[in-house]
Amino acid sequence: MGYKLDFSEESLSKLESLGQSDAKRLRQIFMKILSLRRNPFPSDSKKLQNFNYKGLSGYRADQGEYRIIYAVDEDNKQVLIGKILNRNEDYKELKR
Repeated sequence: MGYKLDFSEESLSKLESLGQSDAKRLRQIFMKILSLRRNPFPSDSKKLQNFNYKGLSGYRADQGEYRIIYAVDEDNKQVLIGKILNRNEDYKELKR
């Protein structure tokens, strides 16, 4: 059985705004998120330095020009979706 998905309010708001402006991109991002249920550590994911979400190490998965920022709770088999950022935003937001 796969991991459960848990979305932050911020990530849900971003998905909602994308749904109103770009349905194709929303579908691509959502398919990437669904794939994290089966494998939360795909080969294109990257562990983030100095970023934690709910006390867990953060990861980044890319989908086109968007970044899905998430954490994995192995004990509870959950993928916690924290943020969905445009590539241009992520550098400012994550303070690399």
